[in-house]
Amino acid sequence: MKNILLVILLLFIAASCNLLDKPPLDKISTEQYWKTPGDLENYTLQFYSSFPNFKNLGGWLGPIGNESNLGSDHQITTNPVTTLNGARTPVFSGGGWTWRDIRSVAIFFENYKKVNAPIASIKQYIGEAHFFLAYFYFQKVSQYGDVPWYTSSLQLNSPELFTPRMSRTAAIDSVLARLDKAIHHLAFLKDVSGGNNRLSKEAALIFKSRVGLFEGSWQKYHAGTPFGTTGADPNKYFRAAADAATELMSGKYKAGIVGTSSDDYNKLFSSTNLSSNNEVILWARYDRTLQQWAHNFQQFVTASTGGVSVTYGLIQNYLGINGRPYNFAAAAAREQGSQFLTNIVANCDPRLSQVIWAPGQVMWDNAAGKYIFVKPFLDKSGDAIATTGFQLRKGVDPKDPTAGGAQGYSTQCETGAVVFRYAEALLNYAEAKAELGEAVHYATSLNLLRKRVSMPDFAIQSDASRSQYADFGYTISDELYEIRRERAVELACENFRYDDWRRWRAHALFLGKRPKGMPLLKSEYPATKIRVDANNFIDPFAASLPTGYKFNAERDYLDCVPKNEIVLNPKLTQNPGW
Repeated sequence: MKNILLVILLLFIAASCNLLDKPPLDKISTEQYWKTPGDLENYTLQFYSSFPNFKNLGGWLGPIGNESNLGSDHQITTNPVTTLNGARTPVFSGGGWTWRDIRSVAIFFENYKKVNAPIASIKQYIGEAHFFLAYFYFQKVSQYGDVPWYTSSLQLNSPELFTPRMSRTAAIDSVLARLDKAIHHLAFLKDVSGGNNRLSKEAALIFKSRVGLFEGSWQKYHAGTPFGTTGADPNKYFRAAADAATELMSGKYKAGIVGTSSDDYNKLFSSTNLSSNNEVILWARYDRTLQQWAHNFQQFVTASTGGVSVTYGLIQNYLGINGRPYNFAAAAAREQGSQFLTNIVANCDPRLSQVIWAPGQVMWDNAAGKYIFVKPFLDKSGDAIATTGFQLRKGVDPKDPTAGGAQGYSTQCETGAVVFRYAEALLNYAEAKAELGEAVHYATSLNLLRKRVSMPDFAIQSDASRSQYADFGYTISDELYEIRRERAVELACENFRYDDWRRWRAHALFLGKRPKGMPLLKSEYPATKIRVDANNFIDPFAASLPTGYKFNAERDYLDCVPKNEIVLNPKLTQNPGW
């Protein structure tokens, strides 16, 4: 198979961009374009830049820290996020109400048949176009709920511009139908030219399971609220999620799972080349020799934090190494500060030690020298501070040439960005099957994730401490509690939590509460004023959130439709509360 980097270099050297960083091509003259399969390939490449990656999410952490900006109970920045605090204001124009990408895909479908070539030579690109149309519309439904559905590229005088909003379930049904077409056209990963830097049948199946799980959960837990859809059948979407994931797990599409060393989990997020990783279905590759292709991820700021910290709420999800709930409160009573960190990473699920820093771990060891983590950066400021004491480690490779600032503060990092990995399909499968009330085959799903880190098999169990970290505002079965725990742990800090608490209608996780950090040992920071609560846990937002987050549960689950759009198209309606 031809190497995708070579393909991009040859076809796009003038653009000098990454596969996931292409300029739009929707202004190309139809007389000049749509001649060869290569034209279709080049056109669909532009959409890859829409996947979350280190270059389109800003900051230093990219997708590893983005949920702290969106709004999460597991990750925070240095200030409370307006989304969680009910502090958003009505939008008059702009926001996410843009249809450029959807219009660009529509242009593909209006023109691809002009290419006179056998279907076998163009079906991959047809599949990609179906996938991206589904991908962009799912983003719109997630953000706004009911949305207009446009089937053609529109001009300024197109009457379709005055289309009313379609119900979100009808839109999701169309998204799933498009994904079925993508699955039909796309090749198996092993047959994709460009390997796992390009969309495959497996990637479309994973995304279908994500869409089905999201909508099934949304309709189940938002039922009877302004955000639910009258007459919706959650099980229809849970079934779609379970079936798509099961198809992946059948062996016919199976991508596999890693399991060769103690830090395999972290290597998923710290490697520069994931081509041979049999868990990664799609990833973004970078190469600093091509200049713009590199980025500024955490490797060169391992001496910093990007202003993002993990919360105690995430930490409490980790089980002990025996597979049983770990008593973090008792541990905090015995040890505080850095010793508490040493204790919990030694006695809990090994994934914890690969998500946060603990004393004795090597932060960097390269041309910048060698530095051992001693204590959290609670005494620093700005982008260097770790406000909770749980300092983010996920994705760091101490041997990377940019770790510790060895390459200088510039876009020199080549760490790859995971877009889809098999673990998500296993988690989606387990949750969807449990929601359907059907037996979950854990041996071929969640136990694979446990075995990677030498943890005991998944177990359905009770936990007296759940109210401290898993208060969803309602009671679910022990099985679902534990599946949600496994999801929190496996996908920690990977840009999933924002959508998870929204689809679960789980604002009880943070409403009226504040995120907490580790138990403080004051003698480690004698010259620094650090706020703590009555139990000595760091309380970074004590001053800014005296009564906790003020999330507006009757409004903030969906975004405001820009008010000028409703003026332009009176058939549009506003979302609840706005």
